[in-house]
Amino acid sequence: MLQGYVDSISPDKLTLTGWIQVDPSGQPPALHFDRNGEVSGAAVFGHERADVVASLGVPNRVFTLSLDEPAESHHLLAKSHHVAAVVDGVRSPVQLGGRAYHQMMADFVTTASANSSGTREVILDALQVKESGLAKYARESAAAGKSGDLSYLGFPVGMRSGNDTAQLGRDGHLFLTGGSNALRDQYREPATDAAKAAMEEKAQRWEAALDSNAKALAELGIPFLQVMIPEKLTALRHLAPLPISGPTPLYSRVDALMAGKPGYLNFLGMFDGWDNEIGAWQRNDTHCSPAGSLAMTRAMLERLPGCDPRWLDGVGLTETTYRDGDLSAKFFDVPLWDKQHRPAPDALGEQEITNVYSYSPGHFVGSHNIWQNSAPVSDKKVVVFGNSFFGGVESPTRLGWWFSRLFREYHMKWENALDLDYIRDVRPDYVIFQTIERFLVRPPAANTA
Repeated sequence: MLQGYVDSISPDKLTLTGWIQVDPSGQPPALHFDRNGEVSGAAVFGHERADVVASLGVPNRVFTLSLDEPAESHHLLAKSHHVAAVVDGVRSPVQLGGRAYHQMMADFVTTASANSSGTREVILDALQVKESGLAKYARESAAAGKSGDLSYLGFPVGMRSGNDTAQLGRDGHLFLTGGSNALRDQYREPATDAAKAAMEEKAQRWEAALDSNAKALAELGIPFLQVMIPEKLTALRHLAPLPISGPTPLYSRVDALMAGKPGYLNFLGMFDGWDNEIGAWQRNDTHCSPAGSLAMTRAMLERLPGCDPRWLDGVGLTETTYRDGDLSAKFFDVPLWDKQHRPAPDALGEQEITNVYSYSPGHFVGSHNIWQNSAPVSDKKVVVFGNSFFGGVESPTRLGWWFSRLFREYHMKWENALDLDYIRDVRPDYVIFQTIERFLVRPPAANTA
């Protein structure tokens, strides 16, 4: 039987994502959305999920299925509407995975409850669903966390989250150690000649991509930076819950090939030599603190012609706030809060940051945003191809916060490759291609145009 799952459904229910088994040649089946026999939807396939291969031994591809009309939770739960895969004329339903199932169940209960008093309680009782005591008091917990009314308990180093994607390290730091990129495994030295050859091939593809990107941008006369950010596990390996002596073997090899190239900037040395009393990383998150993002921004300004790191000299991390992080709820289903030192909102002057273009395919990858600044420090335009470390402009934990306040225009495309056609159309003053250690297992294609 064909294997696969729908993992998540976008809030507007127009996009369904998941994974599906492929044939030995890597060819995925035809996918569509079945509404009581009526076929609709367009599917796009992506990379293979290493965690599926590791746990099930199933060759697979991720998919995104886009619909013209929203899916309906009650039909999905009743299975009268479903994703179908077709191989050699045989149609197989693709089941809802745990997260997607719970999404639809929550939506169904919410919708039903809004129409009739007492329905929610009846449904939960019929389904024998009991509210988690922690989740029940999440709002109360959030209020205490935001106020800084915190208490700390002695949990053991190495404690794993329920889904085994994260672990508790030293000094209260939470670390991503699993996930779809099988991060723990990436720190192991390749054990066979075939594994060594595969790693070398990936490293050389990264070098080829950097060289072709740098050449293409040089021909366009646009300054270019390839930015490499280490994992929190690597940067804070002295606090990690795993015995880690350095970067992943692939990171070390990529760095060795790229070191000394004009457009390459690796932040590992900066974090290894960190001496600021404010930590460079958030305790409860996979991302840097505002102090870490400020330091990375300064380092990039030093490498971009016409930019001056002294623009940031007057920016102090003068405000204190408390916030949760992207790893915290993985442990107890409620946020865990941490103190954060951040700049004042007007640290770089009175500015209005406006989102003038926004596109999202229902998930982060492939999203595209443009922000404009009413009173920038520099009248330049920067285009970034990267991920969540740049991200949006709301939090100074993200590099996008800093770049949107420094430059007249900040373009962010959540992609693992340069789009030269877009660069030619936009004609930015600077181009940055940013990645992080765990994504090195997915090298981009070298530009040939």
